[in-house]
Amino acid sequence: MKPNAVTVIIFSILLSGLVVLTPGGTAADGKLIISANTQVADACCQGKRGNVNSAGIIDLGDLSALVSYLTGGGYVLPCVDAANVNGAGIVDLGDLSALVSYLTGGGYVLPDCPVTTVTDIDGNVYQTVTIGTQVWMKENLKVTHYRNGVAIPNVTDGATWAGLTTGAYCEYNNDVNNVSTYGRLYNWYSVADSRNIAPTGWHVPTDAEWQTLVDYLGGSSVAGGKMKEVGYAHWLNPNTGANNESGFSGLPGGYRYSDGTYQSIGGSAYFWSSTEGSSNSAWYRYLHYDYSGVGRLTSDKRLGFSVRCVKGDLVPTIVTVAVSEIAETTAKCGGNITSDGGATVTARGVCWSTNPAPTIANSKTTDGAGIGSFISSIAGLACNTPYYVRAYATNSVGTGYGEAISFTTNECITGTVADIDGNSYQTIKIGNQWWMAANLKVTHYRNGNAIPNITNATTWSGLTTGAYCEYNNDINNVATYGRLYNWYAVADGRNIAPMGWHVPTDAEWQTLVDYLGGDAVAGGKMKEAGTTHWLSPNTGATNESGFSGLPGGYRQQNGTYRDIGYHAYFWSSTENYSNCAWYRGLDYGNSEVYRYGYLEGCGFSVRCVRDY
Repeated sequence: MKPNAVTVIIFSILLSGLVVLTPGGTAADGKLIISANTQVADACCQGKRGNVNSAGIIDLGDLSALVSYLTGGGYVLPCVDAANVNGAGIVDLGDLSALVSYLTGGGYVLPDCPVTTVTDIDGNVYQTVTIGTQVWMKENLKVTHYRNGVAIPNVTDGATWAGLTTGAYCEYNNDVNNVSTYGRLYNWYSVADSRNIAPTGWHVPTDAEWQTLVDYLGGSSVAGGKMKEVGYAHWLNPNTGANNESGFSGLPGGYRYSDGTYQSIGGSAYFWSSTEGSSNSAWYRYLHYDYSGVGRLTSDKRLGFSVRCVKGDLVPTIVTVAVSEIAETTAKCGGNITSDGGATVTARGVCWSTNPAPTIANSKTTDGAGIGSFISSIAGLACNTPYYVRAYATNSVGTGYGEAISFTTNECITGTVADIDGNSYQTIKIGNQWWMAANLKVTHYRNGNAIPNITNATTWSGLTTGAYCEYNNDINNVATYGRLYNWYAVADGRNIAPMGWHVPTDAEWQTLVDYLGGDAVAGGKMKEAGTTHWLSPNTGATNESGFSGLPGGYRQQNGTYRDIGYHAYFWSSTENYSNCAWYRGLDYGNSEVYRYGYLEGCGFSVRCVRDY
């Protein structure tokens, strides 16, 4: 009902005493000037122009809002098109005059809001409507091609339809005459197809986007009436609650059942969402002729439902695949991009962190572009550490993420240890033992006392106390082969091993050998591969253990040097008898580890093992 004419006239007279429009926007007679005319730039208007405050009814509230806006009172127009009452393309006093005329019964007829449309790849044109913050197609989809031009199969046979697991469409009752009113029916596989059935810049709404619409219209119990076309031209009687005040213009296009039969035209409208419910179902919304609400359920993806699209692209949809090949500092993961969100995926990969929700601001891989599956190699991790990883995909809208997956890297099998001289050694975990992966070079016992360096052969041959030497008394051999020690240095209580480490016992050497498959094969797994340091053929050398055994040779008890390049000799801390101790040896000509007792005055290489 229009407001009292006298009230509006008085309001207008009061306004005319306060406002004057001058071409240059300068002050005149102390009156407030309107100088900033607003060009119309949006398309949110619904129905008739004039609903300035977007309250759903055209009354004095709209007049008050327009006056506040035009006089600089601070009012912000929620919809410029609606405030452009006379449709002239600019919001000014002409619109105020038109609105006054309408409200006072002066005969002014409000013009319709502009009609906006969207066109699909086939050239079908659809009217659109703004509802709240969303812009919806107000007609059911009719398209027969994906956005890339590939045809969507039209499946008419019921048995064929029932067996589909890929995208398809149909017309209700296979009658093309139903298309102009009700559009086409699509299975969910076509909705989910990454080639996209929506027009460019549009997408099939998610379940959450459907809920946004329903909530804006007052909730599931009443929103259906506001979404249904009025009357019985297409809906069966009684078409309960139908007023179409949203402009959605929902039509009862029925559906195709999973067995290929058609049902419910005139009685029900079914609309897919793009949101999967389970491996064989997806969420949808429905309207009924005898119900004013909106229903929400999941159903078989093979069903044929109507499709409405909503404006705007989404971030990509992506699934994180399981983490595999977890090691100490590396792992593999990846993702499967099932939808590009309507815009090209420009970057994809995985991101990870020790926090439960990693983003691309954290560590990440970059693994190409586009949709589909990919595998990512993760590096730079800390060993024995829990991480979270998830796949990501980025388009022009933003970045979408898959579910975060937690994993823990393996316990470190490599590391370092330093001796008292500051020499650093790589370490390796083999089985349950930690070994140095290089030969000892230390020149001091752990307490800081110097270990004598004996170069003279005669002096060496007479020793019964600890000493070391370099092979051939050449210090250049130390960087590669380490130093050679007599067993007295190994057995000295001042200890030649780094803190927390010790020279292995004979039993600890055997534990290593057994773990690597026994005496006959363990040597090959312990020797550095190739012939850079070992002489050919270096039989069986794979170094798969990481022990990196090198042929440092030895010094005989008489002080002479032998076998560099041919053999590696490693002391144990276990004495064999009064002047002999156990050692392990590797040979260039076979894959074995051999065990002998030998004279304690000889100079052998030393490897250390961790105390725990």
